[in-house]
Amino acid sequence: MKLQEARKLLIDALQAEIIDMELNTSIYQLKLIFTTGAQLFIRYNEFEEYGYQLIISKMKYDAIRFDNFDDRWPVSSKPHHLHPKANKPVIESPMVGIPSQDMPELIRLILNEIY
Repeated sequence: MKLQEARKLLIDALQAEIIDMELNTSIYQLKLIFTTGAQLFIRYNEFEEYGYQLIISKMKYDAIRFDNFDDRWPVSSKPHHLHPKANKPVIESPMVGIPSQDMPELIRLILNEIY
């Protein structure tokens, strides 16, 4: 299962920074809370759709989201796209919905954004 694979990769890399974790298989979601208060939500569904949302703080638009839930964005990585923080326009995404490929990039982003 993708959620369990993502969970293991994140724990292996960020165990010291994670203070709480919740795996909810009924809604296909993994939630991590970091020592800074930042939160990460990871979702995979049965339609090969995914979403990775990093909420950095409670400030408005201080979040980053990668997903492929829609294909309306005019980017070359379509349907994969990135919603940058500060409510900037959607851009290309390096993510593809495969934990072994995406989690190393997501881990780098977490370390750069919140630590």
